[in-house]
Amino acid sequence: MFKFSLEAVLKHRKIRETNAARALAEVTARLRLIEDKLRSLQQLQQDEEALSQVALNKGVLVAEMELYRFREVKLIHEVAELARQAEEAERERSHKEKALLECIKDRRLLERVREEHFLIYKEENEKLERRELDEIAIVRAARLEK
Repeated sequence: MFKFSLEAVLKHRKIRETNAARALAEVTARLRLIEDKLRSLQQLQQDEEALSQVALNKGVLVAEMELYRFREVKLIHEVAELARQAEEAERERSHKEKALLECIKDRRLLERVREEHFLIYKEENEKLERRELDEIAIVRAARLEK
């Protein structure tokens, strides 16, 4: 029976790969949420700018225009903060993707080593089987000659 001496290491690498894939999926999902929020805030910001422009054209009171401006400034800060979070999440996603690729590479390397060991094992078993069959044939031939 074939036994690979590094089977425990291979299992550990598979688990590490699974964990890395899970971490990448989590970061990617978080990035999507941030990007969705960012798009909706940018749309809201454009709508607010359009409303303030319409109000300016109508001739609204200064106090009301200041409220429009305060809302715009608040949205600008929120958009900037979400953009920063999106960049950070993208960097983290890139890092997690590289880690996953490294885990995949490590696992595949060990699997190739296991395959090579299995081929050597199979070859040795075939040689042993042929040797035993040859011995059986020699014993039979010796019996038939008697």
